[in-house]
Amino acid sequence: MWADFLALAIFNIFRSYSPKQKLLIRYLKTYWGIQPKEISWYEKAVRHKSLIGSGKFTHTDCNERLELLGDAVLDTVITEHLFSLFPEKDEGYLTKIRARIVNRQMLGEVGKQAQLNTVIEARIGTDDSMDKIIGNALEALIGAIYLDRGFEQARKSVKQNLLAKFLDLDQVLQESQDYKSAIIEWAQQHKHKIQFDTTDSVADDQMFECIVLINNEPLASGKERSKKKAEQVASKLAVKQLNL
Repeated sequence: MWADFLALAIFNIFRSYSPKQKLLIRYLKTYWGIQPKEISWYEKAVRHKSLIGSGKFTHTDCNERLELLGDAVLDTVITEHLFSLFPEKDEGYLTKIRARIVNRQMLGEVGKQAQLNTVIEARIGTDDSMDKIIGNALEALIGAIYLDRGFEQARKSVKQNLLAKFLDLDQVLQESQDYKSAIIEWAQQHKHKIQFDTTDSVADDQMFECIVLINNEPLASGKERSKKKAEQVASKLAVKQLNL
């Protein structure tokens, strides 16, 4: 193992890297604990399809294929991690938590926490949002680690970096709960009338406000940018008020 590491280190000392490659190597070491063997995999991982047509890159030079591979690797590692972390939970629970971790919005947030945007190559003005570009690049990066260093290193990088440093799993678990269903179930069990009064916010026309009423009496309220989220925020406060 040490012989392989030493040989790789010596090879990298004498290999000539461009300034952009050196930046990418520093990024991989700092944020993912990776010493790349073949830098081209990682260059592809951070290169978005918006660069196709520039005369320099083709589809095989960009990260879509790596994204597909990384998605499968990430799914496997996350599933294994949750399987070990929650030995008493059923398949439905594990599937729900995994889906929250690997959805595009969450991966975009994780990628931003990992400063992935600092090494991404994309053409400004692309139809894809930056969050989506970052999320796709994160999956592609996992695919690149798998091809370059093998599954065990990819697994280690996901567990020790993505899950331990860049993702707040406690927050994911908290937000995965359906507070609205919980408060409705409580109201039905105790024969209470429950209402969700959700309207446009008077203070901010970009927000919605929900008031949870029990037997026509307001119990809790919450604001968010969608009706569904506003109802969840208000329901969460209601659950807390009732000590459920």
